[in-house]
Amino acid sequence: MDTLTTIKDWSIVVAGIVALTTFLSGVLEYARQGHNRRAENFLHMRRRFLETPLFRDISNMLQTDDPRLRDLELQDRRNYVGFLEEVALMVESKLLAEEVAHIMFGYYVLLVDRSQHLWDGLDRTGRYWTVFRRFASKMGAMEAAPVPTRLRI
Repeated sequence: MDTLTTIKDWSIVVAGIVALTTFLSGVLEYARQGHNRRAENFLHMRRRFLETPLFRDISNMLQTDDPRLRDLELQDRRNYVGFLEEVALMVESKLLAEEVAHIMFGYYVLLVDRSQHLWDGLDRTGRYWTVFRRFASKMGAMEAAPVPTRLRI
């Protein structure tokens, strides 16, 4: 009878260890998938930004705040700033690290923020650009800060 109790006790311990190991493996896999999903989202955003001809043209014109920015369709300019707002929303929802957003998109956010010609005909101070203004403020503050030694996506 004593042997049966010992076997039962050991079976419970082994089952507990197997259950805990399975649970921890699941948690690690879930975390890894979340990281992979964030990386995929980031790469998709970066590719969309770099490979959209209109975005490339606007980015080039922003380098010197080219007066031709005024001649672009209003909706095209809204889409460009809206894309940068999408990046801001990814940062706010923790899908993209603020440091990564700064290094990859911050330069363009600051160019847009400083541009006079891009905003011609758009209400820069309007409530619909609140997310962009807040993001530009963060990017400006990070511009003056030291570069982090390690980045997290």
